[in-house]
Amino acid sequence: MRRTARFIRRSGALPATLLLLVLFTGVVAAPGDNFRFLTDTLPEGTTNGEYVATLISANAGGPVTFGIGAGAMPPGLSLDPASGSITGIPGEVGQFDVTFTADDGLSVAELETTMKTNAAGGGGNSGASFANRDLPEGRVGEAYSVTLSIDNGVGPFLFGSAGLPPGLSLNGLTGEISGSPTAAGTFTVAFSITDRGEGDNKVTTNLPVRVLPAASDFAFETRMLNNGEVGTEFWDQWLVTGAAGTVTYYATGLPPGLTVDPATGIVSGTPTVAGTFEVVVTAADRDGSISANLYTWIAPNSTSHFYWDFFGVPPAIYGVRYERTPPILIPAKGAVNVTYSAVGLPSGITYDAQTGEIRGTSLDVGIYPVSFRALDQDSGEELVLEMDFAVLPETGGEARDIAANVWVAKQTLKTTGEPGRDKWKATWVYNADRRTGRTFDPATDTLQLAVGSRIVQIDPGSLTRKSAAVMTGKFVDDDGCRVSVKVLAAKQTIKLSTSNDTLGITVPGTLRSTVIIGGRGYRLDEFVGESGKFVSTSGYRNTAFVCADAKLKVKGPGLDSAKMKIMLADPAFTIAEGVPMSIRLVSGANVLFDKEVAPLLEITTGTDPVSGAVTYTLKSSVKDEAEVDVLKKLKYTSVNGKMKLSLKGLDLSALPTGEEHLGLTITVGGKIYFTSVTVFENKPGSWTTKSAR
Repeated sequence: MRRTARFIRRSGALPATLLLLVLFTGVVAAPGDNFRFLTDTLPEGTTNGEYVATLISANAGGPVTFGIGAGAMPPGLSLDPASGSITGIPGEVGQFDVTFTADDGLSVAELETTMKTNAAGGGGNSGASFANRDLPEGRVGEAYSVTLSIDNGVGPFLFGSAGLPPGLSLNGLTGEISGSPTAAGTFTVAFSITDRGEGDNKVTTNLPVRVLPAASDFAFETRMLNNGEVGTEFWDQWLVTGAAGTVTYYATGLPPGLTVDPATGIVSGTPTVAGTFEVVVTAADRDGSISANLYTWIAPNSTSHFYWDFFGVPPAIYGVRYERTPPILIPAKGAVNVTYSAVGLPSGITYDAQTGEIRGTSLDVGIYPVSFRALDQDSGEELVLEMDFAVLPETGGEARDIAANVWVAKQTLKTTGEPGRDKWKATWVYNADRRTGRTFDPATDTLQLAVGSRIVQIDPGSLTRKSAAVMTGKFVDDDGCRVSVKVLAAKQTIKLSTSNDTLGITVPGTLRSTVIIGGRGYRLDEFVGESGKFVSTSGYRNTAFVCADAKLKVKGPGLDSAKMKIMLADPAFTIAEGVPMSIRLVSGANVLFDKEVAPLLEITTGTDPVSGAVTYTLKSSVKDEAEVDVLKKLKYTSVNGKMKLSLKGLDLSALPTGEEHLGLTITVGGKIYFTSVTVFENKPGSWTTKSAR
């Protein structure tokens, strides 16, 4: 495939906006003559498959506009000049010579390439495709509804998504997106269709959803981030519209070596690590904040075209083969002899070391933080990519709705902006398999705790056992940060405190929080206010669902009972009279309790004093007249996420001797919350989550 890249320097003065930046900030807007296309080739397309590609430039000195200088793309494809995204369905077979341009206001880079399209069935996707080219704008607190449309295909279809705005959900069976947004910003959403009638084939696309604040039109003008290369000075500036008063900028996930100026939104520094990085950018005015999740690419050096050809992958679905034709890849481009590796994929899913193909079938629903690596064996250059891999339930839906089985009980971030003067204190409650041989072993397992860009990693052998279920450690790292960690396995609790820390975090903002313990990863997105204190549950940006405590009594069939303390936070939680709600408790294949409980509940609503969102209180107010499998008590308050559940008239004789990993499912309308919790028989007939491990 032919490709040629050229660089054309504009003559004359700097554009006015960039000249002002030079005069008033002292920042040199143009990074020299290194503005170039990082993209050197584009993927092939088929006349029956959705085409998704993005042009990537590097070292821009201002906002980039993409265009076509000569030739033409295949009919049916369109280029978004603001983002470089190429989408559509090719309407003609052939080879098409085209010259793309990238203009940063200072110079123009050119890419001459040949785009190739094949006939339908010649290695193409499913006949199904997305009819949607954009999605309507939303506003915080206002009802939102749109249904994804499909052209062609066989059906039935399963819909999946990852990255919808908090407060919105996707019905995986109908494709309807609905709810009321709870956070403002621009959210790049990865959508997928699984065509069950055509061999579970999959089609993907990325669409932005913009949500405006409740009482303003404050929004990001920036739709894409600049890209760069290791060792070359970097420049970017984030722009907003509709702000009220002074704007403050901050971010999480910036490539190492880069920082953002809170006052100007200018990103500067020199990248030190090559790869693709998801950056959550946030801007706050006097009335509130907005955010956007965007990607930036960093090449290994000033001449390299080695980069991740990554624009998202479809979520996997429980029990469905994660395969299609062409294959699902996370590949690197710009090198011939590349090997791949990944850490953190769910069981049943593999990553091919030679091709970068992801395949397999997973039976583990959840969101899994995964670290990918690509190594150019000829040059020794390496790329990193950190992303979340989602396995959706059998009904599809939105990845954000998959409950993370971890709960932030407390978290405070003291950020001073001065190296070595920050503090971080947090407590997490988690659910994990703690049966014999599967529990966290500090001698062999890694413990990792992260918020934003700050990662505390406790290597195997670093914790000391105070007892069978209590592990502690105190450390001083190379930067002089003091770290104290305590794992209380019997209480399913982790405690962390740091001092003399350098967090690299600006608050307020939406932060990515990750816990990895015993090989199991948990991820939460959470909003931390200006005080640096996380507020539950208004601060959650995705679902958290944990059984914090369970007590089971076994006296005989029909006489057994269970009490549970449960924590549930869901930005999109909603329930009304007539909406079904069920509770299911299982031991392996044995159902211990399965009941529709909505007719027994009283529902009241209120307003969250922090977020202004609707809150719900559920309370069992009608006596359960059943003789067995009785709901004795249920009380749930969404404002703090606490649920108390009491069941009686059970038959728990299916419990094995000694220990068991129970599955707990709560279904509310079309929402399914699942966690699994280990219980131990500490004395005959008495089971509890508390144990010696």
